[in-house]
Amino acid sequence: MKTTIQDVHKAIYIINIHAKNAPALYPMKHRAIQKLLKEGRAVKIGLTYSPNPGKALQRLNVLIRVGDFLFHLPSTKEDRRNLEILEDDPEYRNPKVYMPLKRAKRLLELYSPLLESPVDKEPLQKQPTTYIGLSGYLNGKVNNGIDAAYVLFCCMMW
Repeated sequence: MKTTIQDVHKAIYIINIHAKNAPALYPMKHRAIQKLLKEGRAVKIGLTYSPNPGKALQRLNVLIRVGDFLFHLPSTKEDRRNLEILEDDPEYRNPKVYMPLKRAKRLLELYSPLLESPVDKEPLQKQPTTYIGLSGYLNGKVNNGIDAAYVLFCCMMW
């Protein structure tokens, strides 16, 4: 099945819908939109105030047109210097489309793959504890911080 640029637009929309519940999807959306911007297939329209600025008093987002869809990304210093602040249009809604999330993720991974795949680190092996011979409870230390060797020495002198 041939993938069109409209399919990529729809996939970004589907990822954007699910990203609120799965924040790990935001980088996938960001990579795809950045690639579309570099290719000239998306346009930065302007800045809008975020309705949910988080811990900040206010935050500006970049409004980006991708085909028939509008998306927001966090603004950069360059965006704040070069783009003007727009009034929010509460009437505008992105067109409703359907695509399975699994297909949308696969499509965006093919369109804008990660530059580096995350390196799978081997789990650290647990270091064996040294046993001095007093008891398994001590394992090299006594409860109040006295060294086990000192306790052994005292027991031999007794």
